[in-house]
Amino acid sequence: MDQETEKEYESEEYLDEEEGNGSDPLMVIGDNLEADAGISDQLQPMSDDAREDGFSDDSSEDAADKSGGEEFVFSFNGIFCRRLYRSQQRPKETGRALVNGNSVEEILESLWIQAKHLMDRQVIFENDVPSWAEKVEPSIEDIGEFVNLQDEVKRKIYSTSALTPRLLRNWRNKYLKVFVYAFSTSVETAGQYQQISKKLLAPQNPDRAGAHSTRDDSALADELRLNHSHLEGHHSSWLLWANTINCSPAHKQQALKQAESPPIELSKYFRWAAVSEAARLQSIHRGMVVAKTSNTAWCRELDDLKNKVSLGISIFQDVHQKLEAMTIRGSTESELFSAMESATRPEETSLSHSLAEKVMDCSDVDHA
Repeated sequence: MDQETEKEYESEEYLDEEEGNGSDPLMVIGDNLEADAGISDQLQPMSDDAREDGFSDDSSEDAADKSGGEEFVFSFNGIFCRRLYRSQQRPKETGRALVNGNSVEEILESLWIQAKHLMDRQVIFENDVPSWAEKVEPSIEDIGEFVNLQDEVKRKIYSTSALTPRLLRNWRNKYLKVFVYAFSTSVETAGQYQQISKKLLAPQNPDRAGAHSTRDDSALADELRLNHSHLEGHHSSWLLWANTINCSPAHKQQALKQAESPPIELSKYFRWAAVSEAARLQSIHRGMVVAKTSNTAWCRELDDLKNKVSLGISIFQDVHQKLEAMTIRGSTESELFSAMESATRPEETSLSHSLAEKVMDCSDVDHA
């Protein structure tokens, strides 16, 4: 084991002797929390660490959250972080929630409710070979295998089995990190997580690129269509569902295949088929009513367009008649102009004849 892992384990020491050894004289807690504090002072002196972490913590951040846990004996603010392996230095924070209860068991139950969606299936190692535990889904009895808590002030990590009423009283209204291990605390290093990802989470029949083959998708799509006859969808929809299953972790694929419906993000690509002939006929009748309503609206739009076209045709007919009337008028005026031209044509008169007789040829003396 490398030095970093050993150093991490040194930082994960659990309770000190004062908090973890011997029986707690305050196991029976009264209804009044202040009375408990008074009994604690009489039975056993409070340590320096307890004074630092006791009820006198009046930071503004804690005071803002006190109202949510006043009705419970124990309460603290959990900063939930999901860890893939124990030596992961910067786990991702998934959210914050108030953890409260009147006993250690209720605190564990509250922790379980907030953290169970971050857990996967427990992994165990035998000769450095990972394998799934027999239990498919962890239960609250397995919380110790998946959850640890860290006091950010003392930088100390506690297991759930180390929780005591005294420790929970000191944590009241404080912020604690809750480390939730996806595959249990058995996964200690990044190398072990890589083994899990490669052997347990990767597709079972990968191709050269590392993904599952399209042949697997097609076969699984046919199987899904056969097993889910109450659903109807295109072939591409079944292929999409099959691809989603094949891309999921190997231990979840069987459950996804047996689900009665596709994932919520794929449900829009399917529709529920009628389970009886009467229901199918009723569905067809409703569809015909909808289709008739849509067709009526379409016919109404066609009628409006027809009326507009008819109006346009009537306007063009009026224009055509006006053009014909103007053409006739132009022809009539042309005939009138021709008649007027004939009536005003110039003619020979007696004066013009007498003048014409006097015109004679003369010898050209200028060009002789």
